[in-house]
Amino acid sequence: MVNLRIFLFILSLIVLNTMASGELLDSSLTEKGFRLPNDSVSKNFFMMKRSPEINYLVKYIIKTNYKISKEDAFDIATNVVKVSNCFKVDPWVLTGLIQKESSFTRDAVSPTNAAGLTQFTSSGFKEVNDQLGFRGNDSATDAAILFFNTQILECVDPNWVNLWVKVGVPESDEDFYNLSKEEIKKDVQTAVVYGAILLKTYVAYADIKASKLEKHPSMSETYFQALQIYNGEEGDAKVKYAKGIFLNLKSLYPVPVNFSFLD
Repeated sequence: MVNLRIFLFILSLIVLNTMASGELLDSSLTEKGFRLPNDSVSKNFFMMKRSPEINYLVKYIIKTNYKISKEDAFDIATNVVKVSNCFKVDPWVLTGLIQKESSFTRDAVSPTNAAGLTQFTSSGFKEVNDQLGFRGNDSATDAAILFFNTQILECVDPNWVNLWVKVGVPESDEDFYNLSKEEIKKDVQTAVVYGAILLKTYVAYADIKASKLEKHPSMSETYFQALQIYNGEEGDAKVKYAKGIFLNLKSLYPVPVNFSFLD
């Protein structure tokens, strides 16, 4: 049974320690991952009122990039809707992110060697692998490891195989991340899952950071900050990147919508 699989997985990582609800470790200051408490990692971060229909997304994907086959467009749209729902991230934002990163090209590779639909780098792989418990609960909270693995096995795919298992070599191997990139280029589901987990991690972090500063930003402003972390560049580049994704969302969303930071 899936529940037993989850229990055995978590037990094998020696988790289920009680974490303080306010604990947060910024991975930009350490080699370990973001440490997200339960109330943040499980929080609903849907932003837009309407839920996308798969056929609507398929048409948008093909309209945006005519080189994408209808089969690939359907695969991407189906996974975006399902995975977003499972991880409680906004599907419109995730779609806009994929458009910005790869123009919906599953095997896209950037000049800096980022790969796949959501353009993963070694640091991105490391963060998501940490949230999934690859290095145990020293690199992510028990709450995050439990949440993400439970949602994958009970909501996304009960037959899920973790990426590091598919790669088949230890992290210390010099080919580990190159092989990870090859896997993510081949598998739409893995690419969308990894992108959604990374986005959820950064949105949760941005939300916690605002709360600690006693700020109350809108959901769109929280995503705007999270997308700048996702981009990882310095200065204006990350702001331009986040704005680009929201411009994609405006183009994608079926009714007119605007955001103050785009003015």
